[in-house]
Amino acid sequence: MDSIASLLIGLFLSLVFLLDLFISKKTKGAFIRALVYSISVALPSIYSGEFVSQVVYGFFIGLVIGSFSVYFGVYKKAIKKIENYDGDDENLEFFNLLMNGYSEFKDNINKRLDLIKKEQEKYNKTYVKVHDDLTVRLPKFVLSIYSYMYTKDDDFSKYATYVMQSFINEFFSNSNARFTLRIYDENKKEMITAITTRDVEPTNIPLLKKNMISYSLEKNKPLIYSENKDYHYDTNLSIQKKVFDDYVTYCIEANNNTPIISVNLDVKGEEAVNRMKAFVKTNIFTIVCDAITLNYNIQKELD
Repeated sequence: MDSIASLLIGLFLSLVFLLDLFISKKTKGAFIRALVYSISVALPSIYSGEFVSQVVYGFFIGLVIGSFSVYFGVYKKAIKKIENYDGDDENLEFFNLLMNGYSEFKDNINKRLDLIKKEQEKYNKTYVKVHDDLTVRLPKFVLSIYSYMYTKDDDFSKYATYVMQSFINEFFSNSNARFTLRIYDENKKEMITAITTRDVEPTNIPLLKKNMISYSLEKNKPLIYSENKDYHYDTNLSIQKKVFDDYVTYCIEANNNTPIISVNLDVKGEEAVNRMKAFVKTNIFTIVCDAITLNYNIQKELD
């Protein structure tokens, strides 16, 4: 058999096999079909008496090229449409495409995009509401926390507690929101809890492991968990237990590349999450944390 013709037959068989594999929804007969394809590829080798024929080469070459094309050209391209996708939806896994076919996989992608669109619309409404609210209440609040710094003789811990608790009371009064302030422990190489309003004190965060605090320092801004899940270090399994739905972490003081102080705000509930995001993206959260940083530096100079 001509070698080129054999390769083309192998490539054609691999194309048919891949089309069946990735387009059709799998049934109990899927493995039988795969077996038939395998036998059809192997027959030329048996007939010719060769261990491996050109048809087999063509089939596996086509299989490899086709699989890479489907994975990167179809699957990855579709997943990229979903911002911040973290692989948490089994309906969007590559295995789902393999088992249920492209049509159902495409439907699942469109459903996720519709969900993202609805969530964005809710966030936009919250953003407008927060913006209108801040126009009235923010100047008074900022004035109060900075005035308190110079009129009271509290230490850093008391002042930080006052600022964050006042922030929660003023803007998250109807929400389940809590904050935690962590300080670097040089001996342990960990960020340990110094102040928290959580019911259960969170565990330490080792800086040698991937974490949001170090990433916040790298980016020099507050970071939201739901948008940076790869850097999350889960303390007390709070995410899995649904103790809170989202949080923002901000490294407010550092020594070169080492975080020294961080502030964390946890929130629960859709409205609270959208509200938190609005405060972060309007830099209000940064302004509030700057007051804590300023007080820390003043106290350090006095000491």
